[in-house]
Amino acid sequence: MMTNHNPDLKKFLVRLGVTVAAVVLVMYLAKVWFVDQRRADLSSQAPTSGQVDKSLPESQQPAGTVHVISWQDAAKHYGEYATVEGTIVATHNSGKACFLSFHPNYKRYFTAVIFASAFSRFPANPENYYNGKKVHVSGYIKEYKGTPEIILNDPSQIEILK
Repeated sequence: MMTNHNPDLKKFLVRLGVTVAAVVLVMYLAKVWFVDQRRADLSSQAPTSGQVDKSLPESQQPAGTVHVISWQDAAKHYGEYATVEGTIVATHNSGKACFLSFHPNYKRYFTAVIFASAFSRFPANPENYYNGKKVHVSGYIKEYKGTPEIILNDPSQIEILK
């Protein structure tokens, strides 16, 4: 039985317990949201056997074959490294990213994306340079808001076909 104890001590202990519980919860959520998600992202980017990573210089690429698919089939290959073939029919440069779309409805179909941090490595005005061209785009196919995309970090990831 608790008798003759200082009420301030009780308040302090309750506050200390709540604070410790909050810190533990924040640490757990940080681990789940950031550490575990980052691990999942990294493991999904690992090349599978027999596929070539065109974002690496040729001297660092593993030997193997290139998996070429149509842009219509890109959504069936999330998490895979592939070369997507198609004609860029719509483009948009927001200043933060350049979107090279293979269908006029860019919200539902495959798009190649060049972020501003990589603009200097690509031809000037990539939205005009690649528009209307039949291309091969290579990289990991990711899902963004239900739409397949490949992030282009290097011009070697996009090849204009004849």
